[in-house]
Amino acid sequence: MSKEFETFKDKIFSLAKKYDSDVQISYSQNRDFQVRYQNGDMDQYTDAGKFKINVLVLKDGKLGSSYTETFEDPEKVFLDAYENISIVDGEDTEYFYDGSGKYLRLEPYDGSFENLPVKNRIGYVETAHSEIRKDERILSDMAVYGDQMNKLRIANTLGLDVSFINGGGFMYAMAIVKDKSPRSAAEFTLGRRPEDINAVFVGNKAREESIALIGSQSVKSGKYRIILRNDVFSDILGMLVSMISAENAHKNLSPLKDRLGEKIGSDVFTVKDLPFHPMSISNAPFDTQGVPTSEKAIIEKGIFRTFLHNLKTANKDGVKPTGNAMGNSIAPINLYVEPGTKSFDELLTALGDGILIIQVDGMHAGANPISGNFSLGAKGFKVENGKIVRGVEEITISGNFLEMMKDIEEIGSDLRAFIGLGGYVVPSVIVSEIDVAGTM
Repeated sequence: MSKEFETFKDKIFSLAKKYDSDVQISYSQNRDFQVRYQNGDMDQYTDAGKFKINVLVLKDGKLGSSYTETFEDPEKVFLDAYENISIVDGEDTEYFYDGSGKYLRLEPYDGSFENLPVKNRIGYVETAHSEIRKDERILSDMAVYGDQMNKLRIANTLGLDVSFINGGGFMYAMAIVKDKSPRSAAEFTLGRRPEDINAVFVGNKAREESIALIGSQSVKSGKYRIILRNDVFSDILGMLVSMISAENAHKNLSPLKDRLGEKIGSDVFTVKDLPFHPMSISNAPFDTQGVPTSEKAIIEKGIFRTFLHNLKTANKDGVKPTGNAMGNSIAPINLYVEPGTKSFDELLTALGDGILIIQVDGMHAGANPISGNFSLGAKGFKVENGKIVRGVEEITISGNFLEMMKDIEEIGSDLRAFIGLGGYVVPSVIVSEIDVAGTM
């Protein structure tokens, strides 16, 4: 860390002593690279970095905050935060963490993407474009490559001083194919090292799936057994993140309030929060309050075991903080669904007759994490006798997330990593029954 930061920190800490308060400084440095191709032509290019310093002043259980993007005038930054204490509205007592406890020694990001030449980064999208265009039926395509690096250091006057670097890369591609109405399909991947990003696979999968959707039709409305493919399941699982926040439970915004120890899912359903998973680029040894992260079972064989906490909610509930503060939110580091033993093809066989869902739309408008109800536009494939027979379009799947967790029959072994509010490491699942509204 730079001498400028150390000088800034020392001045802030001296001011805290002078004003009989405690102070915490969070230094975050981010670098983002992204390039996008539409139909083989670059239409977006970003290569930018920045840093930000957040200063929190704690006095008599109340917090004031300010931030800066320079190392200049630390006194002004401190006084702005100190004066902001007076405008705090609320009865809650705030806390800093003292840095005690055991911090996991996680393998940090190795910086390999920073050392990757720009032409190699652009090469990913060029390769995906070439793969998608191997079929003359393709009307249009898009490919995006990006990588990022994040540094975080948190220090306070209680003795906390921790730092970490994480980062990784990702790729996304979409293909649109000719039909009575155009069909589209997309593929996504991420990784902690450049060799984890397989542009050939991403391009091929987007092309092949879009072609497989040619001739898609709706289905009759009714109740169906379905497979939620891992990417779709990660989207829907985002509803659980809101429900397991202790803060939302305190505000009566979680349907899981007062349900610790209850059976809320099927026997095969276990969900954990992991500080590290080798597939993820969201790993961290501490949260944004500097509290150590740890592995914990959230749902164990269907039983709800814990809410996720920050310092304030943990104090309210008389429990230890779980290391899940994420800025102004509470979220898992990596939401991990324990996989089963069946491959994806074996899940299709186990499904027999039903629908494979490969995309859902409208998560923001059509999913209510307070009630658990959802109604989402979807598309996928009709499955008969364990085989995909045709594409399915113009359907809506609906139900209640809490009921759906109980209806999970099988969990696949096809783990994949995704990015949400934190990371997700999720397999595909079979749900025994779900309402499907079609147009036939």
